[in-house]
Amino acid sequence: MQHSIRIFLLLLSLTLSISVLAQQKLTGGVRGTAANSDSEGDLSGENTKQNDSLLNVGNPKNVKIYSFYSKYIGYKQMATVDTTLHNIEFYNPAKQTQTFSQDLGIIGSASTPLILQFDPQVTFDLGIHVFDLYIRHIQDVEIIETPTPFTQLSYVMGAKKENVLRVQHAQSFLDKQIKAGIDFKLFNAIGYYTRQKTDVKNFSANLSYKTKDNRYSIEGVYFHNKLILRENGGIVYDSLYEQNIQQNRQLFSVQLAQAENDVKYSGIGIQQNFYIARAEPDYSAIPDTNVLDLEGYKVYHYKKPYFDPITPLGRVSHTFLYSREIYNYIDSDGSSAFYKGIPSFPMDLTETSDSISHQRIENTFLYSNSNYKDNIENPKFLKFSFGAGLISNRYSQDSFKYAVRTSTLTEIAPQAKLQLFITSRYSLMASGVYSYRSDNTSAYALNGNLNLQIGKNTIDLAVQSKSTQPYWIYEHYYGDYFQWENSFKNQKFQEISFLYSLKQTQIKAKTGLIHDYLFFDQNISPQQYSSALSYINVSLFQKIRLGHFGLDLNLIYQGVSDNTILRVPKFYSNTQVFYTNTLFKNVLDMEIGFNIRYFSNYYANAYMPALRTFYFQNEKEYGNYPYIDIYVNAKIKRARIFFKYEQLNSGFMPQYYFASPHYPNPDANIKFGVIWQLFN
Repeated sequence: MQHSIRIFLLLLSLTLSISVLAQQKLTGGVRGTAANSDSEGDLSGENTKQNDSLLNVGNPKNVKIYSFYSKYIGYKQMATVDTTLHNIEFYNPAKQTQTFSQDLGIIGSASTPLILQFDPQVTFDLGIHVFDLYIRHIQDVEIIETPTPFTQLSYVMGAKKENVLRVQHAQSFLDKQIKAGIDFKLFNAIGYYTRQKTDVKNFSANLSYKTKDNRYSIEGVYFHNKLILRENGGIVYDSLYEQNIQQNRQLFSVQLAQAENDVKYSGIGIQQNFYIARAEPDYSAIPDTNVLDLEGYKVYHYKKPYFDPITPLGRVSHTFLYSREIYNYIDSDGSSAFYKGIPSFPMDLTETSDSISHQRIENTFLYSNSNYKDNIENPKFLKFSFGAGLISNRYSQDSFKYAVRTSTLTEIAPQAKLQLFITSRYSLMASGVYSYRSDNTSAYALNGNLNLQIGKNTIDLAVQSKSTQPYWIYEHYYGDYFQWENSFKNQKFQEISFLYSLKQTQIKAKTGLIHDYLFFDQNISPQQYSSALSYINVSLFQKIRLGHFGLDLNLIYQGVSDNTILRVPKFYSNTQVFYTNTLFKNVLDMEIGFNIRYFSNYYANAYMPALRTFYFQNEKEYGNYPYIDIYVNAKIKRARIFFKYEQLNSGFMPQYYFASPHYPNPDANIKFGVIWQLFN
């Protein structure tokens, strides 16, 4: 308790230091300029009196972010760069405001979502997804469009040498005909326990060009990921932790002493668009008339040249994607007792090196009725696209026990999309893709979405139906510790979802059926559930603002027909209470608050590092424990900073806060972060 009080006093002194700094800036004659509210997404109502001197150099509202793949046909879905103060302390990908994942108690580690979500891809997939939060796929690359050079620097530091660094830079040339950008991110921590170190690096670069008349454009993206994750298998004796017998976490015995997972994932994507009909000449700079005002009369000279209207003929697109992913698990102590519970444990194995690789080459050709003049603010009534993708896969596995096994697989994926804008407030979208493979198997996905805007209310209705091939890891695996050859049925998913938004309220509901669900049982063996699984997920996200005080409430209920197969907590909540104000004549924006995260008891899945997957365990339930953080956020001119005391209650509550079975969460610790945006 005394430790918690000392930490709180430290946070208070840091807050006062920020206030003094703001006063010094004020007396020095440098004043912030009040700006309008910045967009934060689908819900508004933040206290966003932005006192941002960067408005004197470049307007952040002119800096747009979009993805390589667009949701709409012919339109880029742009988002404005974030300059708000609220929620900047949520930097951990596993612990966001409306999502939460079960990890191994350290940033950068393997994880699995606690909130129900099913979105398997139709095309070939290895099935290794425990590192997805920290791997930058091509769809995760943020492409920045800016009229002036833009740089954003982000840095977070915490206990046990935790470091999170991000550097983004983008600029354009020739009136935005050429755009370029880079994005580097680092997650690094040594952890509280032996062999818990994580080292995650990812990098992306983009370059694009378009002609002056917008008839042709090309955009290229390169992405690279490298993860080096030491694996300790969890602590040996949970009771020593729960009873707090040993407070020096480095002295705890762990299951693995020499194990490590290494991941490399990189690739390149190139997208080209060409409008078949030539562009209409641009005479917008020429006035419609030239008026000569003489005594008693006026003479009009019509200057704008006449041209024959050009009939739009649509657009052809080509997307090329190459990617390579490599997963390598090594352990120089291959006979560790940790592995002896595996049914097929090889007694003569002294070390292991299991390697999996997958190369993918994809070419997709599409035609759409897009026009280079299309504008999302005034969308075309009907837009459609259709085409096909040709995908070549080459994958292999190598281990000490088995020779290299290499296979190839080719896929043809015809696809189509339709979007109908009945009015600017009513839209309908539908899409479908079918995958036929060289091994005579197939898969498909059908999606539909209806968007209605009634007054200030927004309603989204969505349906999806999918039949996806089993992940490779469930059917064909020959490693040192695990071997199987299976032939499973396609997994089939049907889901209906509903989203209602009104100002500061958001209600989501979804329900669905899963047929032939695949999972790893308590023996770490792949199994298929023959019956249908049903599920429901209902969530409420409510913002309440009373003067300078605010409350963000996120409540989620999840129900499944068989919770021995689909294992997630039934209740989840994230509550944030805060006070915000603008001080010292608009120089300093400040927010002080606390956050409480909670989820109910459930049988959390255990983690097997040698297989890079989570599997069933029936020994113990986890959850029913609050996680309390306090924080101070501040904004002074271009800089946004935060101080966060995480896991405040660990000092005076029972030590049951496990992240996963045998993986405790970190003890109470301080985080500091800064975000700095530069426009020059």
